[in-house]
Amino acid sequence: MLTMMHANRVRTDGGTLFVDRKFHLGMQNYLAAISYPIVSIHPETEGSEGTMDMVEVPLKGLGYEVIAINGGSNATKVAQGASRMRDQIRSSQLVYGGGLGSEAVCAGLGVPQIAVLEYDLATQIKVSTSQVQSPLRKASRALKVSVGYLKSIGDLRRSAGIHCNGYPIFDATAAYNANRLLYLDSRMYEGMVISDHQLEARLNRTDATPLKLLFSGRYDPIKGAIDAVRVGLACLEQGLDIELHCYGQGVQRDEMLRLASQPGARGRIHIHDAVTYPELVEIARDFDVFVCCHVQADPSCTYLESFGSGLPIVGYANTMWRRLSEESQVGFCAPLHRPDRVVEDVKRLAADVGLRNAMSRRARAFALTHAFEPEFKLRTDDINRTLAQERVA
Repeated sequence: MLTMMHANRVRTDGGTLFVDRKFHLGMQNYLAAISYPIVSIHPETEGSEGTMDMVEVPLKGLGYEVIAINGGSNATKVAQGASRMRDQIRSSQLVYGGGLGSEAVCAGLGVPQIAVLEYDLATQIKVSTSQVQSPLRKASRALKVSVGYLKSIGDLRRSAGIHCNGYPIFDATAAYNANRLLYLDSRMYEGMVISDHQLEARLNRTDATPLKLLFSGRYDPIKGAIDAVRVGLACLEQGLDIELHCYGQGVQRDEMLRLASQPGARGRIHIHDAVTYPELVEIARDFDVFVCCHVQADPSCTYLESFGSGLPIVGYANTMWRRLSEESQVGFCAPLHRPDRVVEDVKRLAADVGLRNAMSRRARAFALTHAFEPEFKLRTDDINRTLAQERVA
């Protein structure tokens, strides 16, 4: 039995599971690659709670079991959830992922656990404090996150392994566990990567059209959504022939709409609602450059998914994008919180079609090398090896 711990909030209603589309598609791939029964444990939710692409899936014939743990204020329900999770872990050969107190349960029961990590300490602090204005509250939250991170080091040392989503956390955990696996997560399957024919047709267009800039993701400070709009505004102010389209949802939407309504931006900067991922893939293929002003050094799937549409990226030099741009030789890095410097990179790509085209082709090639299938296989092969070792033991 393989038990998986997931942060994705889920809801069950009658015979239906309400869950993030990316999670469900990922689970179908786990089922195909792993021959053990799989149970997935999640925090429970009553609504969508910010999920941009929630799907409804019949529980019958799901292929995996879902356990939703109540984390609210009802002490009885919380205790029932903790007891159910403990019973599930006790019956497992391996636990994959963490959270909800599973680390302490695994340690107490002697059940091996593979940690799955994305954020290093600096990124955790940025995420925790990004929408806090008071310096005192920022410091308090940063201290709390730091203490929690330090406490987790013992769990990491005990882990059967660590699966590291992205370069920053892979580097950050080097001192804690030698059994680490680096992977780059995305929803970009090999068959979804823009075809060579379609990319060349876009690159060889002869009609005079604006340089099309794209931003997609949460409209939140850590994603630099407003700065992406500021990049578009500055490009227009400096006479660049561009269009910027943003797709997403979040707390900064109203301010983005206000900025986009300025006289010089009307008809050139467009703020759209979120669309499903399959729709976004089709939309992105018609763009030229992705604007990615992420402040946090997250392992965002946005990078590889943009590459999969043949898009160079201009953005902030957080530790993830800086390393990825070096590895891929695609796009440019600007200092954090400097949209004016991102504009300079847009200018370079607008002025040098040969450079832009070369980066677009390299983006596609990198996306194929690191598409969902090979990156996912790295993880499932390691899970299967660990399960086999535990069975022998």
